[in-house]
Amino acid sequence: MLQIAICDDEQQELVRAETLLMQYAGEHNQYELKISTFTAPLELLTAISEKGGFDVLLLDIYMAGMLGTDAARELRSLGDNAEIIFLTTSRQHALTAFEVDAAQYLVKPYSSQDLFAALDKVLHRIAGNENKTFTLKTSAGITKLSTHEVVFTETSKNNYQTIHVAKGEPLLTRMTSLELFALLSQDKSFVKCGASFNVNLKYIRYISKDVIQFDTGEHLPIPSRVYGKLKDEFLSYQVGDTD
Repeated sequence: MLQIAICDDEQQELVRAETLLMQYAGEHNQYELKISTFTAPLELLTAISEKGGFDVLLLDIYMAGMLGTDAARELRSLGDNAEIIFLTTSRQHALTAFEVDAAQYLVKPYSSQDLFAALDKVLHRIAGNENKTFTLKTSAGITKLSTHEVVFTETSKNNYQTIHVAKGEPLLTRMTSLELFALLSQDKSFVKCGASFNVNLKYIRYISKDVIQFDTGEHLPIPSRVYGKLKDEFLSYQVGDTD
């Protein structure tokens, strides 16, 4: 079951989004969707902290108390990787939306076709990443990992790889970076970054010519020679070319 949350402080817009989601669910019975609604960002953040996250968030931007983009930034800082679709009356925050790795930015009044296309994109991506797991011997013992949990990996001494995960301490495993990439690359959001790093594009917040910052707050220095290729791969991922 996929969990979808809508957060909008205008009741009419909230009802419209929920109605369209229910219509979408009726037309796409390959997905089992559970829809939750919230009228304030703090209400949504509290629910996530107490009960866990959602797979997809439909967020209004202009809401009392907190902007939807600020709520999204708060979630990303906590390692939440939900697919976010912003629904708003203005194009003013489009750049901020991409900074928090939004999947789509729809301007009200959006059409059902626009929303359905955005849902197609994110649900296809989620479904494509489900159940992609692998098992290997790590510093924590025999460990089963989902590719979705891995933020990036880096080569350490003596042919060990350090696996940085979204939640918990990094793990060590003894294999080459290429061998580890063979396990991770079943998930199309992974790319090699030079000879030493494997990077999950889904977690990238921004890239510069010498460093990557991830949603988890971690920074990864990178050789300047890999910047151009990595930037192109990241941009392609953002527009859905890797789906």
